[in-house]
Amino acid sequence: MSLTTTKKMLEDAQKGRYAVGAFNVENMEMVMAVIEAAEELNAPVIMQTTPSTVKYAGMDFYLANVKAAADHAKVPVALHLDHGSSFDLAMQALRTGYTSIMIDGSHESFEDNITVTRR
Repeated sequence: MSLTTTKKMLEDAQKGRYAVGAFNVENMEMVMAVIEAAEELNAPVIMQTTPSTVKYAGMDFYLANVKAAADHAKVPVALHLDHGSSFDLAMQALRTGYTSIMIDGSHESFEDNITVTRR
């Protein structure tokens, strides 16, 4: 399979009345372990990175790692930026090829949080 979006994955889960696990992955071994478990359970899976994780190795590294695993996986896999700390980081994830992005504006005022999330 190839990478899929969390929108499609979660719509399917809602229709099928099941949950989808999301796991922070920080290296190839973690990606491989999560894929292996997901395949064993025949369950879709969301691989997540955080701002601190991508600061360590870069989004392109994580995309390549998860995409390679997803291409060989027997279950749907999404790559998610979890708690993106800025609009610029969210845009970087989009341009890199992440299939799901969450921006966390909780460090901003409520109004600014809404503005950055809408943007």
